[in-house]
Formats: sequence, structure tokens, C-alpha cells
Amino acid sequence: DDMVLIPAGEFIMGSDETDGRIGFEVGIDSMPKHRVSVKAFRIDPYEVSIGPYRRFVTAAGHEPPAIWKDYKMFGYPQPADDHPVIDVNFHDAQAYCKWAGKRLPTEAEWEKAARGADGRIWPWGNTLDLDRLNTEDSTDYWTTPVGRFPGGASPYGVYDLAGNAMEWTASILESYPGSPRTIAPDKKFRILRGGSWGMPANPFARAAHRHYRLADLAQPDFGFRCAKDAK
Repeated sequence: DDMVLIPAGEFIMGSDETDGRIGFEVGIDSMPKHRVSVKAFRIDPYEVSIGPYRRFVTAAGHEPPAIWKDYKMFGYPQPADDHPVIDVNFHDAQAYCKWAGKRLPTEAEWEKAARGADGRIWPWGNTLDLDRLNTEDSTDYWTTPVGRFPGGASPYGVYDLAGNAMEWTASILESYPGSPRTIAPDKKFRILRGGSWGMPANPFARAAHRHYRLADLAQPDFGFRCAKDAK
């Protein structure tokens, strides 16, 4: 098992005005910065790719992503098996993780794995470098093989936490303590993190940026990775 161990302890979660302009680089729903403590856990170093997901579909009899029926119909080239699986909703991602003996990470776990304990803006530091991630700003305009950007790895050695596929987490939509906008918890919506090949890096691929969608929704840039409790 090549999962990466993320140690227990506090980290800085969220954003504030020191990270950029509110409403532009910094989303209101990502405010304020606050300290969060998580237990030790393990997380996949790479996004779940098409090859393993195909094995899951076959073994579990799970419905394959709609985009598999005809990529060209959706306007995209067919990716190789080492590209992240996409066009999956929250329930698909959750089912795969359960089948694999794992689970989806919470958004706090995901953010700590992405930015470390020091509150950095990007997995590699505080300055955007478009050579370290796959987003709308790059020249690929589609998914890339998982782990293709080693320079974009997080402090713990986790890849593609910025760009490539936006990743489902287990967390429901709700506001942070002290947030300027109050959001009542809503289980119909789940948090996604990390930006994607189809979104600009700023602000969507920032480690602290929150994105939320209906749990039933699947899009051609929605993917995931798994986590599990540390033993």
C-alpha cells in the first residue's frame, strides 16, 4: 500500500485578506483562517485513475461514468488508463473507496495534505507556478496522467492536489466558524477541492479554495482520491 501518512496535529485552514483580494483570489466561503487539528490518516498519493476504476466497475457491477460511452460525443479525446477517472459523482467516489477498503477524505484532511501545517497557498509554496499543475491556464486543455507534475507535490509528497481533476471530499457544505457568510449544513451538497484542467488556477486550484456541488452531479472534471484512518 503506497498511501501517504499525514501526521496528526494542527494546521492552518482557510484564507483571509493576506492571501489575496476577497472575492477574487480568496473566496468568501473559504474564510476565515482558523486552526484545525486532525488525527493521523493516510491518503492516496495520486488521484484514482481510469484503470483501477474500470476494475471496480467490472468487479462491483457499478455503472461506469457516462463519458465512457463516447468521449468524442462530449468533445474530448479518450484518455489513457493512467489519467484520473472523471465524470463521477460523490456517490460513485464513495462507492469506489468503500470497495477498495478506504474512504473519502474530509475537506480538513484534504487541505492539510495539500498545504502542510504552515498555511501555504499552493502545495509547493505561496507563489503560483503554472508549470507545476494542469489547469485551464496550461496548454493541455484536458486531463494529464496522474503524477505528471512532480514539482507540484505537497509537503507530504501527494500529487495533483492542484489541478487535473477536482476532487470530491466527504464533507457537507457548511460555513466555517466566524465566516462572513452563514451557510446552514446541507447534506445535498458536498465539497470538492483542488481545481481542475477546466478551471483557471486562480482561485480554484488554491489549497484553501472550497467548491461545492450537488452530490448527484457528475462533470468531466470531477474526480477523487481515497483516504483511510492511520493504524
